[in-house]
Amino acid sequence: MKKILLLVIAILFSAWFMVSSAIAGQVMGVLGPISGDKLGQTLVHEHMTFAYVNHFADESVAPYDREAVEAKCLKMLEDIKSVGVKTVVDPSMCDVGGRDPILLMNLAQKSGLNIIAATGLYWEGEGGSRYYKWNQMVGRNIEDDIYELFKREITVGIGKTGVKAGVIKLASGDPKISDYEKIVFKAGVRAAKETGVPILTHTQLGTVGPAQQELFLSLGANPKRILIGHQNNSIDINYHLSQLAKPDFFIGFDRTSLRDVKAENCIIELVKKGYANRILVSHDAIGVWLGRPFTWPAAMKALENWYPTYIHKKLIPKMKEAGVTDEQINTMLVDNPRRLLTGE
Repeated sequence: MKKILLLVIAILFSAWFMVSSAIAGQVMGVLGPISGDKLGQTLVHEHMTFAYVNHFADESVAPYDREAVEAKCLKMLEDIKSVGVKTVVDPSMCDVGGRDPILLMNLAQKSGLNIIAATGLYWEGEGGSRYYKWNQMVGRNIEDDIYELFKREITVGIGKTGVKAGVIKLASGDPKISDYEKIVFKAGVRAAKETGVPILTHTQLGTVGPAQQELFLSLGANPKRILIGHQNNSIDINYHLSQLAKPDFFIGFDRTSLRDVKAENCIIELVKKGYANRILVSHDAIGVWLGRPFTWPAAMKALENWYPTYIHKKLIPKMKEAGVTDEQINTMLVDNPRRLLTGE
Protein backbone atom coordinates (compact mmCIF):
# COMPACT_ATOMS: atom_id res chain seq x y z
CA MET A 1 0.00 0.00 0.00
CA LYS A 2 2.83 2.35 0.87
CA LYS A 3 4.50 1.63 -2.48
CA ILE A 4 1.26 2.38 -4.31
CA LEU A 5 0.85 5.66 -2.41
CA LEU A 6 4.41 6.70 -3.25
CA LEU A 7 3.82 5.80 -6.90
CA VAL A 8 0.66 7.92 -7.00
CA ILE A 9 2.50 10.87 -5.43
CA ALA A 10 5.32 10.49 -7.95
CA ILE A 11 2.85 10.42 -10.86
CA LEU A 12 1.03 13.49 -9.56
CA PHE A 13 4.29 15.38 -9.08
CA SER A 14 5.41 14.42 -12.57
CA ALA A 15 2.09 15.55 -14.04
CA TRP A 16 2.31 18.88 -12.22
CA PHE A 17 5.86 19.37 -13.48
CA MET A 18 4.82 18.66 -17.05
CA VAL A 19 1.86 21.06 -16.79
CA SER A 20 4.13 23.93 -15.84
CA SER A 21 5.78 25.35 -18.94
CA ALA A 22 8.15 27.44 -16.85
CA ILE A 23 11.03 25.13 -16.15
CA ALA A 24 13.64 27.32 -14.46
CA GLY A 25 15.65 29.29 -16.97
CA GLN A 26 13.53 28.28 -19.97
CA VAL A 27 10.69 29.60 -22.09
CA MET A 28 8.45 27.58 -24.38
CA GLY A 29 9.08 28.19 -28.07
CA VAL A 30 7.05 26.85 -30.99
CA LEU A 31 9.64 24.08 -31.45
CA GLY A 32 9.97 23.31 -27.74
CA PRO A 33 11.65 24.74 -24.64
CA ILE A 34 14.40 27.34 -25.12
CA SER A 35 17.01 27.96 -22.43
CA GLY A 36 17.63 31.56 -21.46
CA ASP A 37 21.22 31.53 -22.67
CA LYS A 38 19.98 30.70 -26.19
CA LEU A 39 17.59 33.63 -26.52
CA GLY A 40 20.14 36.33 -27.42
CA GLN A 41 18.81 39.60 -28.80
CA THR A 42 15.04 39.42 -28.55
CA LEU A 43 12.19 41.37 -30.12
CA VAL A 44 9.26 40.81 -27.78
CA HIS A 45 6.41 42.07 -29.94
CA GLU A 46 6.35 41.32 -33.67
CA HIS A 47 3.47 39.78 -35.62
CA MET A 48 4.06 37.44 -38.51
CA THR A 49 0.46 37.96 -39.60
CA PHE A 50 -2.53 39.96 -38.41
CA ALA A 51 -6.15 40.61 -39.30
CA TYR A 52 -9.11 42.03 -37.44
CA VAL A 53 -11.74 39.67 -36.13
CA ASN A 54 -14.13 39.67 -39.10
CA HIS A 55 -11.51 39.22 -41.82
CA PHE A 56 -12.79 35.67 -42.38
CA ALA A 57 -15.88 37.19 -44.00
CA ASP A 58 -13.67 37.90 -47.03
CA GLU A 59 -12.31 34.35 -47.23
CA SER A 60 -14.24 33.66 -50.45
CA VAL A 61 -12.36 36.37 -52.34
CA ALA A 62 -9.16 36.66 -50.27
CA PRO A 63 -8.36 33.14 -49.06
CA TYR A 64 -5.49 32.43 -46.72
CA ASP A 65 -2.44 31.14 -48.58
CA ARG A 66 0.01 29.82 -45.98
CA GLU A 67 2.74 29.15 -48.53
CA ALA A 68 2.69 32.72 -49.86
CA VAL A 69 2.48 34.17 -46.36
CA GLU A 70 5.38 32.00 -45.23
CA ALA A 71 7.61 33.29 -48.04
CA LYS A 72 6.94 36.92 -47.10
CA CYS A 73 7.43 36.33 -43.39
CA LEU A 74 10.59 34.35 -43.97
CA LYS A 75 12.09 37.31 -45.81
CA MET A 76 11.25 39.55 -42.85
CA LEU A 77 12.80 37.08 -40.42
CA GLU A 78 15.95 36.85 -42.52
CA ASP A 79 16.25 40.64 -42.33
CA ILE A 80 15.77 40.50 -38.56
CA LYS A 81 18.36 37.77 -38.24
CA SER A 82 20.86 39.75 -40.32
CA VAL A 83 20.97 42.54 -37.69
CA GLY A 84 21.69 40.12 -34.86
CA VAL A 85 18.28 39.16 -33.49
CA LYS A 86 17.92 35.54 -32.35
CA THR A 87 14.43 35.42 -30.82
CA VAL A 88 11.04 36.84 -31.77
CA VAL A 89 7.84 36.80 -29.71
CA ASP A 90 4.71 36.76 -31.86
CA PRO A 91 1.96 37.98 -29.50
CA SER A 92 -0.98 37.27 -31.81
CA MET A 93 -4.04 36.38 -29.74
CA CYS A 94 -6.78 33.77 -29.82
CA ASP A 95 -9.59 36.07 -30.96
CA VAL A 96 -7.96 38.05 -33.78
CA GLY A 97 -7.05 36.77 -37.20
CA GLY A 98 -3.61 35.65 -38.18
CA ARG A 99 -2.45 33.38 -35.37
CA ASP A 100 -1.20 30.29 -37.22
CA PRO A 101 0.91 27.96 -35.06
CA ILE A 102 1.89 25.78 -38.03
CA LEU A 103 3.16 28.86 -39.86
CA LEU A 104 5.20 29.86 -36.80
CA MET A 105 6.64 26.36 -36.51
CA ASN A 106 7.62 26.33 -40.20
CA LEU A 107 9.19 29.77 -39.91
CA ALA A 108 11.21 28.79 -36.85
CA GLN A 109 12.52 25.69 -38.59
CA LYS A 110 13.43 27.50 -41.81
CA SER A 111 14.79 30.74 -40.33
CA GLY A 112 16.75 29.25 -37.46
CA LEU A 113 15.26 31.89 -35.15
CA ASN A 114 13.56 31.15 -31.85
CA ILE A 115 9.86 32.00 -32.15
CA ILE A 116 7.52 32.18 -29.16
CA ALA A 117 3.74 32.08 -29.60
CA ALA A 118 1.10 33.61 -27.34
CA THR A 119 -2.28 32.87 -25.90
CA GLY A 120 -4.58 35.70 -24.87
CA LEU A 121 -7.59 37.81 -25.82
CA TYR A 122 -7.69 41.26 -27.39
CA TRP A 123 -9.27 44.37 -25.88
CA GLU A 124 -13.03 44.55 -25.81
CA GLY A 125 -13.42 47.13 -28.58
CA GLU A 126 -11.54 45.16 -31.25
CA GLY A 127 -11.47 41.56 -30.07
CA GLY A 128 -13.92 38.69 -29.82
CA SER A 129 -15.66 39.85 -26.66
CA ARG A 130 -19.15 39.31 -28.06
CA TYR A 131 -18.74 35.52 -27.90
CA TYR A 132 -17.74 35.48 -24.26
CA LYS A 133 -20.31 38.08 -23.26
CA TRP A 134 -22.99 35.93 -24.88
CA ASN A 135 -21.74 32.90 -22.95
CA GLN A 136 -21.93 34.98 -19.79
CA MET A 137 -25.53 35.94 -20.60
CA VAL A 138 -26.53 32.28 -20.92
CA GLY A 139 -25.01 31.42 -17.56
CA ARG A 140 -21.44 30.30 -18.16
CA ASN A 141 -18.59 31.38 -15.90
CA ILE A 142 -16.44 33.02 -18.53
CA GLU A 143 -13.52 33.64 -16.19
CA ASP A 144 -13.23 29.89 -15.76
CA ASP A 145 -13.71 29.33 -19.49
CA ILE A 146 -10.99 31.82 -20.44
CA TYR A 147 -8.64 30.47 -17.79
CA GLU A 148 -9.18 26.96 -19.17
CA LEU A 149 -8.40 28.18 -22.70
CA PHE A 150 -5.20 29.94 -21.69
CA LYS A 151 -3.96 27.05 -19.57
CA ARG A 152 -4.67 24.48 -22.25
CA GLU A 153 -2.83 26.46 -24.92
CA ILE A 154 0.17 26.75 -22.59
CA THR A 155 0.27 23.16 -21.36
CA VAL A 156 -1.27 21.09 -24.20
CA GLY A 157 -1.06 23.26 -27.28
CA ILE A 158 -2.97 25.63 -29.55
CA GLY A 159 -5.87 23.78 -31.14
CA LYS A 160 -4.71 20.40 -32.41
CA THR A 161 -1.26 21.61 -33.47
CA GLY A 162 0.67 20.66 -30.35
CA VAL A 163 2.40 24.06 -30.53
CA LYS A 164 2.41 25.54 -27.03
CA ALA A 165 2.12 29.18 -26.08
CA GLY A 166 5.05 30.63 -24.16
CA VAL A 167 3.47 33.93 -23.12
CA ILE A 168 0.05 35.32 -22.22
CA LYS A 169 -1.04 38.58 -23.82
CA LEU A 170 -3.72 40.66 -22.12
CA ALA A 171 -5.26 43.86 -23.46
CA SER A 172 -7.37 46.79 -22.40
CA GLY A 173 -8.81 49.95 -23.81
CA ASP A 174 -8.08 53.43 -22.42
CA PRO A 175 -8.51 55.21 -20.10
CA LYS A 176 -10.33 52.50 -18.12
CA ILE A 177 -10.21 48.73 -18.08
CA SER A 178 -13.69 47.43 -18.87
CA ASP A 179 -15.52 44.86 -16.76
CA TYR A 180 -15.05 42.27 -19.50
CA GLU A 181 -11.33 43.03 -19.74
CA LYS A 182 -10.98 42.68 -15.97
CA ILE A 183 -12.39 39.16 -16.24
CA VAL A 184 -9.83 38.34 -18.93
CA PHE A 185 -7.03 39.74 -16.76
CA LYS A 186 -8.19 37.63 -13.81
CA ALA A 187 -8.18 34.50 -15.96
CA GLY A 188 -4.77 35.40 -17.36
CA VAL A 189 -3.23 35.93 -13.93
CA ARG A 190 -4.63 32.59 -12.76
CA ALA A 191 -3.08 30.81 -15.73
CA ALA A 192 0.22 32.65 -15.30
CA LYS A 193 0.45 31.73 -11.64
CA GLU A 194 -0.13 28.06 -12.35
CA THR A 195 2.11 27.72 -15.39
CA GLY A 196 4.81 30.28 -14.64
CA VAL A 197 4.60 31.99 -18.02
CA PRO A 198 5.06 35.76 -18.41
CA ILE A 199 2.41 38.30 -19.36
CA LEU A 200 2.65 40.99 -22.05
CA THR A 201 0.01 43.69 -22.33
CA HIS A 202 -1.60 45.80 -25.01
CA THR A 203 -2.56 49.34 -24.01
CA GLN A 204 -4.84 50.87 -26.60
CA LEU A 205 -3.78 54.48 -26.01
CA GLY A 206 -1.29 56.09 -23.66
CA THR A 207 -2.97 56.35 -20.28
CA VAL A 208 -3.99 52.93 -18.95
CA GLY A 209 -0.59 51.45 -18.02
CA PRO A 210 -0.82 52.42 -14.32
CA ALA A 211 -4.35 51.01 -14.09
CA GLN A 212 -3.14 47.72 -15.53
CA GLN A 213 -0.36 47.63 -12.93
CA GLU A 214 -2.81 48.25 -10.09
CA LEU A 215 -5.08 45.49 -11.35
CA PHE A 216 -2.18 43.04 -11.59
CA LEU A 217 -1.07 43.86 -8.06
CA SER A 218 -4.60 43.45 -6.70
CA LEU A 219 -4.71 39.99 -8.31
CA GLY A 220 -1.42 38.93 -6.77
CA ALA A 221 0.46 38.72 -10.06
CA ASN A 222 4.27 38.70 -10.13
CA PRO A 223 5.38 42.08 -11.56
CA LYS A 224 8.79 40.66 -12.45
CA ARG A 225 7.06 38.59 -15.14
CA ILE A 226 4.89 41.39 -16.59
CA LEU A 227 5.58 43.78 -19.45
CA ILE A 228 3.25 46.78 -19.74
CA GLY A 229 3.24 47.35 -23.47
CA HIS A 230 2.93 50.06 -26.09
CA GLN A 231 4.70 52.82 -24.16
CA ASN A 232 5.33 54.54 -27.51
CA ASN A 233 1.65 55.52 -27.42
CA SER A 234 2.71 58.34 -25.09
CA ILE A 235 5.43 60.97 -25.41
CA ASP A 236 4.89 62.11 -21.82
CA ILE A 237 7.85 60.83 -19.82
CA ASN A 238 5.84 61.26 -16.62
CA TYR A 239 3.51 58.52 -17.89
CA HIS A 240 6.47 56.16 -18.17
CA LEU A 241 7.95 57.24 -14.84
CA SER A 242 4.62 56.66 -13.10
CA GLN A 243 4.86 52.99 -14.10
CA LEU A 244 8.54 52.65 -13.31
CA ALA A 245 7.76 53.96 -9.82
CA LYS A 246 6.11 50.62 -9.16
CA PRO A 247 8.92 48.09 -8.51
CA ASP A 248 9.78 45.23 -10.84
CA PHE A 249 7.35 45.79 -13.73
CA PHE A 250 8.94 46.01 -17.16
CA ILE A 251 7.69 48.58 -19.66
CA GLY A 252 7.77 47.98 -23.40
CA PHE A 253 8.52 50.58 -26.04
CA ASP A 254 7.30 47.98 -28.48
CA ARG A 255 5.79 50.21 -31.16
CA THR A 256 9.07 51.77 -32.24
CA SER A 257 8.79 53.25 -35.77
CA LEU A 258 4.99 52.99 -35.53
CA ARG A 259 4.29 55.86 -33.13
CA ASP A 260 5.60 59.40 -32.60
CA VAL A 261 9.38 59.50 -32.92
CA LYS A 262 9.46 61.71 -29.80
CA ALA A 263 8.84 58.57 -27.75
CA GLU A 264 12.38 57.52 -28.68
CA ASN A 265 13.65 60.55 -26.76
CA CYS A 266 11.77 59.25 -23.74
CA ILE A 267 13.67 55.95 -23.99
CA ILE A 268 16.97 57.80 -24.02
CA GLU A 269 16.03 59.97 -21.05
CA LEU A 270 14.79 56.99 -19.06
CA VAL A 271 18.02 55.11 -19.72
CA LYS A 272 19.98 58.14 -18.52
CA LYS A 273 17.87 58.14 -15.37
CA GLY A 274 18.99 54.57 -14.68
CA TYR A 275 16.04 52.55 -15.97
CA ALA A 276 17.73 50.51 -18.70
CA ASN A 277 17.07 47.35 -16.68
CA ARG A 278 13.28 47.91 -16.85
CA ILE A 279 12.84 48.68 -20.58
CA LEU A 280 12.27 46.38 -23.56
CA VAL A 281 12.04 47.50 -27.18
CA SER A 282 10.30 46.12 -30.24
CA HIS A 283 8.18 47.31 -33.20
CA ASP A 284 4.72 45.64 -33.20
CA ALA A 285 5.41 45.12 -36.90
CA ILE A 286 3.15 42.97 -39.08
CA GLY A 287 4.71 40.77 -41.73
CA VAL A 288 1.48 40.13 -43.67
CA TRP A 289 -1.94 41.72 -43.28
CA LEU A 290 -4.44 38.99 -44.08
CA GLY A 291 -7.42 39.62 -46.31
CA ARG A 292 -7.52 41.85 -49.36
CA PRO A 293 -4.25 43.54 -50.29
CA PHE A 294 -3.86 47.30 -49.92
CA THR A 295 -1.28 50.06 -50.19
CA TRP A 296 -0.79 52.67 -47.49
CA PRO A 297 -2.67 55.91 -48.33
CA ALA A 298 -0.72 59.16 -48.50
CA ALA A 299 -1.87 60.18 -45.03
CA MET A 300 -0.20 57.06 -43.60
CA LYS A 301 3.10 57.21 -45.50
CA ALA A 302 4.96 57.61 -42.20
CA LEU A 303 4.35 53.89 -41.71
CA GLU A 304 6.89 53.16 -44.44
CA ASN A 305 9.53 53.02 -41.65
CA TRP A 306 7.44 50.46 -39.75
CA TYR A 307 9.69 47.44 -40.14
CA PRO A 308 11.39 45.25 -37.53
CA THR A 309 14.95 46.28 -38.38
CA TYR A 310 14.29 49.93 -37.50
CA ILE A 311 15.62 49.59 -33.94
CA HIS A 312 18.98 48.29 -35.14
CA LYS A 313 19.34 50.53 -38.18
CA LYS A 314 17.89 53.78 -36.82
CA LEU A 315 17.19 53.78 -33.09
CA ILE A 316 20.41 52.21 -31.80
CA PRO A 317 22.64 54.68 -33.71
CA LYS A 318 20.45 57.50 -32.36
CA MET A 319 20.76 56.20 -28.80
CA LYS A 320 24.53 55.79 -29.08
CA GLU A 321 24.89 59.31 -30.39
CA ALA A 322 22.95 60.48 -27.33
CA GLY A 323 25.32 58.64 -24.98
CA VAL A 324 23.53 55.34 -24.42
CA THR A 325 26.17 52.62 -24.03
CA ASP A 326 26.47 49.22 -25.69
CA GLU A 327 25.98 47.65 -22.27
CA GLN A 328 22.68 49.49 -21.76
CA ILE A 329 21.50 48.49 -25.24
CA ASN A 330 22.42 44.87 -24.51
CA THR A 331 20.44 45.12 -21.26
CA MET A 332 17.30 46.18 -23.13
CA LEU A 333 17.65 43.71 -26.01
CA VAL A 334 19.14 40.65 -24.29
CA ASP A 335 19.09 40.71 -20.49
CA ASN A 336 15.63 42.13 -19.88
CA PRO A 337 13.80 39.83 -22.34
CA ARG A 338 15.60 36.84 -20.83
CA ARG A 339 14.57 37.86 -17.30
CA LEU A 340 10.96 38.49 -18.35
CA LEU A 341 10.56 35.32 -20.40
CA THR A 342 12.40 32.82 -18.19
CA GLY A 343 12.05 34.30 -14.72
CA GLU A 344 15.81 34.35 -14.17
